[in-house]
Amino acid sequence: MSQLNISINAREEVGRGASRRLRGSGKLPGVIYSKGESRAIFLDNKDFENLWHDLIGRTPLVTLNEGKNESQALISEVQRHPLNDSFIHVDFHEVTAGEEITAQAALQVTGEPVGVRNEGGTLEVHLHEVEVRSRPRNIPDFIEIDVSELNLGDALHVSDLPKLEGVTYQLHEDTLIASVSIVKIEEGPELEVEELLEGEEGEGESEGDGEVAAEAEGEEFEPKKD
Repeated sequence: MSQLNISINAREEVGRGASRRLRGSGKLPGVIYSKGESRAIFLDNKDFENLWHDLIGRTPLVTLNEGKNESQALISEVQRHPLNDSFIHVDFHEVTAGEEITAQAALQVTGEPVGVRNEGGTLEVHLHEVEVRSRPRNIPDFIEIDVSELNLGDALHVSDLPKLEGVTYQLHEDTLIASVSIVKIEEGPELEVEELLEGEEGEGESEGDGEVAAEAEGEEFEPKKD
């Protein structure tokens, strides 16, 4: 697979205060886990935003550059701020080139099913990634699945995925990936005119709600301790 790169730096100060100062200077605190040990790092927040964008639809295996040293790692967890959705922390799991690892490989759906185009069906995608076991060099950027030949009532399962050299799928072969079916729309209960009017009267903001919301927006978020 083609590797995406990002530069990292060792972080000596840890704790909430240190992490807050880093974020205030445009940096993103993080941790690298490797063989039962961990170490604190930081990276440029904008660089990570760009990396995260480039990883959309791809397996999150990246190359970490630290000075003259480089290593491969999986992005194992990303934390975001609950109000503005900005990145506040990232965890990496370092991998060794010759050792097999378990990772989530992205699935990319291509084509328009016959059952959608000609039979009025709807394509439902049940899985967007699949767990695989492989050496890092064999993990695909993504696994492409072509649904163009699916008729109404047809489905694709893990057993239909392409056979990739050195890659073992970790899900049962009968696990459903995508299907074409008729989606039934359930009608809700009819409401009497009086019930609708009562509902409209109760939609106004109760006293104090606006103040609570304003206070919540102004509260400082305390991320978990590194």
